[in-house]
Amino acid sequence: MLPGYAGKMLFVDLTKGTWEEKELTADLARDFIGGYGLGAKILYNLMPPGADALGPDNILGFVTGPVTGTKAFFGGRYTLVHKSPVTGGWNDANSGGYFGPELKKAGYDAVFISGVAEKPVYLYINDGQVEIRDAAHLWGKDTKETWAELKKETGESRLRIVAIGPAGEKLSLLACPINDGHRAPGRGGGGAVMGSKKLKAIAVRGTGVIEMADEEKVLAMNREMVRNLRNNPGAQAFGEMGTGVGTPASALNGDSPVKNWGGIGIVDYGEEAAEKLGAAVLDQFKVKKYNCANCPLGCGAEYEVNTGRWPLGPTERPEYETAASFGSNLLNYEADAVLKCNEICNRYGLDTISTGGTIAWAMECYNNGVLTKEELDGIDLTWGNGAAIVALTQKIADQEGCGAVLAHGSAYAAKKWGKGEEYL
Repeated sequence: MLPGYAGKMLFVDLTKGTWEEKELTADLARDFIGGYGLGAKILYNLMPPGADALGPDNILGFVTGPVTGTKAFFGGRYTLVHKSPVTGGWNDANSGGYFGPELKKAGYDAVFISGVAEKPVYLYINDGQVEIRDAAHLWGKDTKETWAELKKETGESRLRIVAIGPAGEKLSLLACPINDGHRAPGRGGGGAVMGSKKLKAIAVRGTGVIEMADEEKVLAMNREMVRNLRNNPGAQAFGEMGTGVGTPASALNGDSPVKNWGGIGIVDYGEEAAEKLGAAVLDQFKVKKYNCANCPLGCGAEYEVNTGRWPLGPTERPEYETAASFGSNLLNYEADAVLKCNEICNRYGLDTISTGGTIAWAMECYNNGVLTKEELDGIDLTWGNGAAIVALTQKIADQEGCGAVLAHGSAYAAKKWGKGEEYL
């Protein structure tokens, strides 16, 4: 097999309850490399035209690349591929953390899942040993509870999982899988696809080693990269404060959305508001840094939030997209509201960008008299109302009241309610 690859793909049919390994040939690897390239080839070959995105014919792929799981820096990512229930077309989403490298070290470059299980199941992979296990006891649990339970059940403290929460189980089109507790291949409805297959999680443990063509050259490149990063103030700030280091500037210069993409940051949001969601403010809760697999920067962080309106205990630093989606896009500058929404989304398995965007649409509709307070279950969606944003996020997560409609996105809600299309 080519260096950089495990050389095998796993194909699981949940309807039949069977699986088989197939060789990842050198020609296939050279032509399509990995990630969404390899994923697109497999889905094109195997998925029938017109497949129902939430039906048994849709194929859900977790696909690594030739750098994943090697000693090369930044080789910690994988790509989720499937037909999207949101668009009806192709979807790929990428995620960091540790799940991708663990899958590769367990013996597989990719896992492709078709069919629908009769009851909730999870897939357990341990160094090439594969089992489809009952997940009835996990159904209804959030992603963090699921990870903790599976570690206990398998006895593997270093177990890596990707799981859906209640949002995916209920087929929310905003749902996405969550790996490592808080990393996500978001957008496109991958969580709903996983839920439609009654697949609660994939749990992986791998101890294999991925060979490289020239390990010394790779390590030399790593050393050179470290030197460059140490001499780059921007990279050092990114590593220390994460993607949120640029949140205020992004809101003010037009990069991040403001007021459902209809506002101007410097005018409608303002510098003072933007700074309240900057890393310097949010990192008051920082406990320690978090690195994805083999990443020399470590842009993640673990937080401890024990004060304010929503004491969360242990939680995670929100990415800048999350801060923007629940911040400037809603004209909100209340940090505790952003942190609470981030935690809800991580636990329930909701994409923060899609969820924040849906709330922004509802907010614009409300502030223009298209949606009423009564239609929103009594929630006052005035721009910037942090408590209201949290309340609506929770309703979307629970699919309660108006949240049962908004859980499928703004386009669905506009069609369902017959209004608000002008604000999409």
